[in-house]
Amino acid sequence: MNRPWSSKEDVLMSKVSIIIPIYNVEKYVRKTIESAINQTEKEIEIILVDDGSTDFSGNICDEYAAIDNRIVVLHKTNGGLSSARNAGTELAKSEFLMYLDGDDFLALWAVERLLAVMKQYPSDFIQFGYKEVDQGQRPNEKEYCSNIYQAKSSKELFENLYELGGVAASGATKFVRRELMLKNPFVSIQHEDEMWCTQAFQNSLTVTYIPDALYFYVMRENSIIHSSFNEKKLDIFTVIQERIIVLKQLQLEYLLHIEYERMYNAILLLYCAAIEAGNETALDKIKKQFMENKSNIKKYANLQRKFKVMFELMNLNYKFVNLYRAYWKQKDM
Repeated sequence: MNRPWSSKEDVLMSKVSIIIPIYNVEKYVRKTIESAINQTEKEIEIILVDDGSTDFSGNICDEYAAIDNRIVVLHKTNGGLSSARNAGTELAKSEFLMYLDGDDFLALWAVERLLAVMKQYPSDFIQFGYKEVDQGQRPNEKEYCSNIYQAKSSKELFENLYELGGVAASGATKFVRRELMLKNPFVSIQHEDEMWCTQAFQNSLTVTYIPDALYFYVMRENSIIHSSFNEKKLDIFTVIQERIIVLKQLQLEYLLHIEYERMYNAILLLYCAAIEAGNETALDKIKKQFMENKSNIKKYANLQRKFKVMFELMNLNYKFVNLYRAYWKQKDM
Protein backbone atom coordinates (compact mmCIF):
# COMPACT_ATOMS: atom_id res chain seq x y z
CA MET A 1 0.00 0.00 0.00
CA ASN A 2 1.50 3.35 -1.01
CA ARG A 3 1.78 6.25 1.41
CA PRO A 4 -0.45 8.95 -0.18
CA TRP A 5 0.42 11.69 2.33
CA SER A 6 3.84 12.93 3.27
CA SER A 7 3.43 14.94 6.48
CA LYS A 8 1.09 15.75 9.34
CA GLU A 9 1.04 19.38 8.13
CA ASP A 10 -1.05 18.24 5.18
CA VAL A 11 -3.65 16.81 7.57
CA LEU A 12 -4.05 20.24 9.14
CA MET A 13 -5.12 21.53 5.72
CA SER A 14 -7.67 18.76 5.13
CA LYS A 15 -11.12 19.76 3.96
CA VAL A 16 -13.03 16.89 5.53
CA SER A 17 -12.59 14.63 8.55
CA ILE A 18 -14.05 11.12 8.25
CA ILE A 19 -14.71 9.80 11.77
CA ILE A 20 -14.90 6.02 12.08
CA PRO A 21 -16.00 4.59 15.46
CA ILE A 22 -14.71 1.02 15.73
CA TYR A 23 -15.65 -1.77 18.13
CA ASN A 24 -14.91 -5.46 17.53
CA VAL A 25 -15.28 -5.38 13.74
CA GLU A 26 -11.98 -6.97 12.71
CA LYS A 27 -13.68 -8.90 9.88
CA TYR A 28 -15.06 -5.76 8.25
CA VAL A 29 -12.97 -2.75 9.26
CA ARG A 30 -10.32 -3.05 6.54
CA LYS A 31 -12.91 -2.48 3.80
CA THR A 32 -14.30 0.44 5.83
CA ILE A 33 -10.93 2.13 6.27
CA GLU A 34 -9.93 1.58 2.65
CA SER A 35 -13.16 3.18 1.42
CA ALA A 36 -11.98 6.31 3.26
CA ILE A 37 -8.32 6.06 2.20
CA ASN A 38 -9.22 5.62 -1.48
CA GLN A 39 -11.55 8.61 -1.78
CA THR A 40 -11.07 10.54 -5.02
CA GLU A 41 -10.75 13.67 -2.86
CA LYS A 42 -7.35 13.25 -1.18
CA GLU A 43 -7.35 16.25 1.18
CA ILE A 44 -9.04 14.41 4.03
CA GLU A 45 -8.36 13.47 7.62
CA ILE A 46 -9.36 9.97 8.78
CA ILE A 47 -9.99 9.52 12.51
CA LEU A 48 -10.19 5.93 13.74
CA VAL A 49 -11.74 5.74 17.21
CA ASP A 50 -11.06 2.32 18.72
CA ASP A 51 -13.79 2.14 21.36
CA GLY A 52 -12.16 -0.45 23.60
CA SER A 53 -12.18 -3.32 21.08
CA THR A 54 -11.29 -6.75 22.49
CA ASP A 55 -10.45 -8.27 19.10
CA PHE A 56 -7.72 -7.14 16.65
CA SER A 57 -9.60 -4.05 15.44
CA GLY A 58 -7.28 -1.71 17.35
CA ASN A 59 -4.20 -3.36 15.87
CA ILE A 60 -5.63 -2.96 12.38
CA CYS A 61 -6.16 0.76 13.05
CA ASP A 62 -2.50 1.16 14.07
CA GLU A 63 -1.40 -0.80 11.01
CA TYR A 64 -3.12 1.64 8.64
CA ALA A 65 -1.95 4.69 10.60
CA ALA A 66 1.65 3.54 10.13
CA ILE A 67 1.32 3.72 6.33
CA ASP A 68 -0.99 6.71 5.84
CA ASN A 69 -0.25 9.99 7.61
CA ARG A 70 -3.80 11.21 7.07
CA ILE A 71 -4.96 8.69 9.68
CA VAL A 72 -5.24 9.57 13.37
CA VAL A 73 -5.98 6.73 15.84
CA LEU A 74 -7.58 7.17 19.24
CA HIS A 75 -7.72 4.16 21.57
CA LYS A 76 -10.25 4.67 24.37
CA THR A 77 -12.22 2.68 26.90
CA ASN A 78 -15.56 1.43 25.65
CA GLY A 79 -18.24 4.08 25.85
CA GLY A 80 -20.56 3.25 22.99
CA LEU A 81 -21.22 4.72 19.56
CA SER A 82 -22.09 8.26 20.68
CA SER A 83 -19.04 8.49 22.92
CA ALA A 84 -16.75 7.35 20.08
CA ARG A 85 -18.28 9.75 17.57
CA ASN A 86 -18.02 12.68 19.98
CA ALA A 87 -14.39 11.85 20.75
CA GLY A 88 -13.67 11.90 17.03
CA THR A 89 -15.44 15.24 16.65
CA GLU A 90 -13.23 16.76 19.34
CA LEU A 91 -10.09 15.52 17.57
CA ALA A 92 -11.14 16.61 14.08
CA LYS A 93 -9.38 19.58 12.48
CA SER A 94 -11.50 19.99 9.35
CA GLU A 95 -14.47 22.26 8.74
CA PHE A 96 -16.68 19.38 7.59
CA LEU A 97 -17.30 15.97 9.15
CA MET A 98 -18.61 12.59 8.08
CA TYR A 99 -19.38 9.63 10.34
CA LEU A 100 -18.72 6.15 8.98
CA ASP A 101 -19.57 3.09 11.08
CA GLY A 102 -16.77 0.55 11.40
CA ASP A 103 -18.45 -2.17 9.33
CA ASP A 104 -19.91 -0.02 6.54
CA PHE A 105 -18.24 1.75 3.61
CA LEU A 106 -18.45 4.84 1.40
CA ALA A 107 -18.72 5.34 -2.33
CA LEU A 108 -15.21 6.32 -3.44
CA TRP A 109 -16.42 9.64 -4.86
CA ALA A 110 -18.50 10.55 -1.78
CA VAL A 111 -16.31 13.33 -0.35
CA GLU A 112 -15.63 14.89 -3.75
CA ARG A 113 -19.34 14.97 -4.56
CA LEU A 114 -20.34 16.39 -1.17
CA LEU A 115 -17.76 19.17 -1.30
CA ALA A 116 -19.05 20.17 -4.73
CA VAL A 117 -22.64 20.28 -3.45
CA MET A 118 -21.60 22.27 -0.37
CA LYS A 119 -19.86 24.83 -2.60
CA GLN A 120 -22.96 25.25 -4.74
CA TYR A 121 -25.47 25.05 -1.85
CA PRO A 122 -23.86 26.35 1.36
CA SER A 123 -25.52 24.49 4.24
CA ASP A 124 -25.21 23.46 7.87
CA PHE A 125 -25.26 19.92 6.58
CA ILE A 126 -26.03 17.86 3.50
CA GLN A 127 -28.35 14.87 3.76
CA PHE A 128 -27.65 12.06 1.29
CA GLY A 129 -28.95 8.57 0.58
CA TYR A 130 -27.58 5.07 1.20
CA LYS A 131 -27.72 1.49 0.01
CA GLU A 132 -28.29 -1.57 2.17
CA VAL A 133 -25.85 -4.38 1.45
CA ASP A 134 -26.95 -7.84 2.57
CA GLN A 135 -24.05 -10.26 2.58
CA GLY A 136 -23.90 -11.96 -0.79
CA GLN A 137 -26.75 -9.85 -2.19
CA ARG A 138 -26.89 -6.91 -4.57
CA PRO A 139 -27.10 -3.48 -2.87
CA ASN A 140 -30.64 -2.33 -2.13
CA GLU A 141 -30.86 1.40 -2.75
CA LYS A 142 -33.20 3.19 -0.36
CA GLU A 143 -35.57 5.52 -2.15
CA TYR A 144 -34.81 9.12 -1.35
CA CYS A 145 -35.51 12.58 -2.74
CA SER A 146 -35.56 12.84 -6.53
CA ASN A 147 -33.96 16.29 -6.80
CA ILE A 148 -31.59 18.54 -4.87
CA TYR A 149 -33.44 20.97 -2.63
CA GLN A 150 -32.97 22.94 0.60
CA ALA A 151 -34.94 23.36 3.81
CA LYS A 152 -34.37 26.33 6.11
CA SER A 153 -36.96 26.14 8.91
CA SER A 154 -37.53 23.73 11.78
CA LYS A 155 -40.98 22.91 10.43
CA GLU A 156 -39.57 21.97 7.03
CA LEU A 157 -36.83 19.86 8.61
CA PHE A 158 -39.27 17.82 10.66
CA GLU A 159 -41.72 17.43 7.79
CA ASN A 160 -38.86 16.15 5.61
CA LEU A 161 -37.82 13.79 8.39
CA TYR A 162 -41.19 12.05 8.16
CA GLU A 163 -41.51 12.24 4.40
CA LEU A 164 -38.06 10.79 3.70
CA GLY A 165 -38.08 8.14 6.42
CA GLY A 166 -35.21 6.53 8.33
CA VAL A 167 -32.43 7.69 6.01
CA ALA A 168 -33.08 11.30 7.07
CA ALA A 169 -32.53 10.40 10.73
CA SER A 170 -29.22 8.60 10.27
CA GLY A 171 -26.07 10.25 11.55
CA ALA A 172 -24.06 8.34 8.95
CA THR A 173 -25.77 9.97 5.96
CA LYS A 174 -24.88 13.55 6.83
CA PHE A 175 -22.04 15.80 5.66
CA VAL A 176 -21.99 18.28 8.50
CA ARG A 177 -20.10 21.32 9.73
CA ARG A 178 -17.91 20.54 12.75
CA GLU A 179 -19.16 23.69 14.49
CA LEU A 180 -22.70 22.29 14.48
CA MET A 181 -21.56 18.96 15.95
CA LEU A 182 -19.61 20.66 18.73
CA LYS A 183 -22.76 22.56 19.71
CA ASN A 184 -24.98 19.48 19.31
CA PRO A 185 -23.01 16.34 20.25
CA PHE A 186 -24.55 12.87 20.12
CA VAL A 187 -26.36 11.76 23.27
CA SER A 188 -25.31 8.40 24.78
CA ILE A 189 -28.57 6.63 24.16
CA GLN A 190 -29.84 3.97 21.76
CA HIS A 191 -31.46 5.66 18.74
CA GLU A 192 -28.85 8.40 19.20
CA ASP A 193 -29.18 9.55 15.59
CA GLU A 194 -32.89 10.16 15.93
CA MET A 195 -32.42 12.01 19.20
CA TRP A 196 -29.74 14.18 17.56
CA CYS A 197 -32.14 15.16 14.78
CA THR A 198 -34.91 15.96 17.26
CA GLN A 199 -32.65 18.25 19.25
CA ALA A 200 -30.64 19.86 16.43
CA PHE A 201 -33.61 20.45 14.12
CA GLN A 202 -35.21 22.76 16.68
CA ASN A 203 -32.70 25.33 15.45
CA SER A 204 -33.29 27.00 12.09
CA LEU A 205 -30.66 25.13 10.09
CA THR A 206 -30.05 25.21 6.36
CA VAL A 207 -30.06 21.63 5.08
CA THR A 208 -29.48 20.47 1.51
CA TYR A 209 -31.02 17.16 0.42
CA ILE A 210 -29.49 15.23 -2.46
CA PRO A 211 -30.62 11.95 -4.06
CA ASP A 212 -27.13 10.40 -4.28
CA ALA A 213 -26.65 7.11 -2.41
CA LEU A 214 -23.09 7.55 -1.12
CA TYR A 215 -23.13 5.29 1.95
CA PHE A 216 -23.28 1.49 2.04
CA TYR A 217 -24.87 0.01 5.15
CA VAL A 218 -23.86 -3.63 5.67
CA MET A 219 -26.64 -5.73 7.19
CA ARG A 220 -25.30 -8.10 9.85
CA GLU A 221 -27.19 -10.26 12.32
CA ASN A 222 -24.97 -9.21 15.23
CA SER A 223 -25.06 -5.49 14.41
CA ILE A 224 -26.74 -3.16 16.92
CA ILE A 225 -30.00 -3.08 14.99
CA HIS A 226 -30.24 -6.90 15.02
CA SER A 227 -29.02 -7.49 18.58
CA SER A 228 -31.04 -9.38 21.19
CA PHE A 229 -33.20 -7.73 23.86
CA ASN A 230 -31.62 -5.48 26.48
CA GLU A 231 -33.01 -2.66 28.59
CA LYS A 232 -31.20 -0.02 26.53
CA LYS A 233 -33.81 -0.67 23.85
CA LEU A 234 -36.30 1.07 26.14
CA ASP A 235 -34.51 4.32 25.25
CA ILE A 236 -36.91 4.49 22.30
CA PHE A 237 -39.58 5.76 24.68
CA THR A 238 -37.42 8.76 25.64
CA VAL A 239 -36.77 9.50 21.96
CA ILE A 240 -40.46 9.33 21.03
CA GLN A 241 -41.52 11.48 23.99
CA GLU A 242 -38.96 14.14 23.04
CA ARG A 243 -40.23 14.11 19.46
CA ILE A 244 -43.85 14.48 20.60
CA ILE A 245 -42.97 17.54 22.68
CA VAL A 246 -41.23 19.21 19.74
CA LEU A 247 -44.04 18.44 17.29
CA LYS A 248 -46.50 20.15 19.63
CA GLN A 249 -44.21 23.16 20.01
CA LEU A 250 -43.92 23.51 16.23
CA GLN A 251 -47.69 23.08 15.78
CA LEU A 252 -47.22 19.92 13.74
CA GLU A 253 -50.02 18.04 15.49
CA TYR A 254 -50.99 16.32 12.24
CA LEU A 255 -47.82 14.20 12.63
CA LEU A 256 -48.56 13.09 16.19
CA HIS A 257 -50.40 9.97 15.06
CA ILE A 258 -47.11 8.63 13.65
CA GLU A 259 -45.32 8.95 16.99
CA TYR A 260 -48.16 7.46 19.02
CA GLU A 261 -48.36 4.54 16.59
CA ARG A 262 -44.61 4.09 17.06
CA MET A 263 -45.11 4.30 20.81
CA TYR A 264 -47.73 1.57 20.75
CA ASN A 265 -45.70 -0.67 18.45
CA ALA A 266 -42.63 -0.23 20.65
CA ILE A 267 -44.65 -1.07 23.77
CA LEU A 268 -46.08 -4.19 22.15
CA LEU A 269 -42.85 -5.51 20.62
CA LEU A 270 -40.63 -4.73 23.62
CA TYR A 271 -43.18 -6.16 26.03
CA CYS A 272 -43.21 -9.46 24.14
CA ALA A 273 -39.39 -9.44 23.92
CA ALA A 274 -39.09 -8.73 27.65
CA ILE A 275 -41.43 -11.64 28.45
CA GLU A 276 -39.31 -13.93 26.28
CA ALA A 277 -36.15 -12.67 28.03
CA GLY A 278 -37.75 -13.03 31.48
CA ASN A 279 -36.81 -9.43 32.34
CA GLU A 280 -39.26 -8.35 35.05
CA THR A 281 -37.67 -4.92 35.53
CA ALA A 282 -38.13 -4.11 31.85
CA LEU A 283 -41.72 -5.41 31.94
CA ASP A 284 -42.57 -3.01 34.75
CA LYS A 285 -41.07 -0.07 32.83
CA ILE A 286 -42.98 -0.99 29.67
CA LYS A 287 -46.25 -1.33 31.58
CA LYS A 288 -45.66 2.14 33.02
CA GLN A 289 -45.19 3.55 29.51
CA PHE A 290 -48.45 1.98 28.41
CA MET A 291 -50.41 3.36 31.37
CA GLU A 292 -48.97 6.85 30.88
CA ASN A 293 -49.64 6.97 27.13
CA LYS A 294 -52.71 4.82 26.54
CA SER A 295 -55.18 7.73 26.41
CA ASN A 296 -53.12 9.55 23.76
CA ILE A 297 -52.50 6.33 21.84
CA LYS A 298 -56.24 5.81 21.69
CA LYS A 299 -56.76 9.45 20.68
CA TYR A 300 -54.10 9.80 17.98
CA ALA A 301 -52.99 6.40 16.71
CA ASN A 302 -54.64 4.88 13.65
CA LEU A 303 -54.43 1.25 14.74
CA GLN A 304 -55.42 -1.65 12.50
CA ARG A 305 -58.14 -3.97 13.76
CA LYS A 306 -55.82 -6.59 15.21
CA PHE A 307 -53.80 -3.91 17.00
CA LYS A 308 -56.98 -2.38 18.42
CA VAL A 309 -57.83 -5.77 19.90
CA MET A 310 -54.32 -6.04 21.35
CA PHE A 311 -54.71 -2.55 22.79
CA GLU A 312 -57.88 -3.55 24.62
CA LEU A 313 -56.26 -6.79 25.81
CA MET A 314 -53.39 -4.80 27.24
CA ASN A 315 -55.92 -2.67 29.06
CA LEU A 316 -57.38 -5.82 30.59
CA ASN A 317 -54.42 -8.07 31.17
CA TYR A 318 -50.96 -8.15 29.61
CA LYS A 319 -50.64 -11.93 29.62
CA PHE A 320 -53.20 -12.24 26.80
CA VAL A 321 -51.13 -10.12 24.44
CA ASN A 322 -48.59 -12.82 23.59
CA LEU A 323 -51.35 -15.35 22.92
CA TYR A 324 -53.14 -12.98 20.55
CA ARG A 325 -49.87 -12.00 18.86
CA ALA A 326 -49.01 -15.67 18.30
CA TYR A 327 -52.47 -16.26 16.80
CA TRP A 328 -52.06 -13.46 14.25
CA LYS A 329 -48.53 -14.54 13.44
CA GLN A 330 -49.81 -17.98 12.50
CA LYS A 331 -52.71 -16.51 10.53
CA ASP A 332 -50.43 -14.20 8.54
CA MET A 333 -48.11 -17.05 7.50
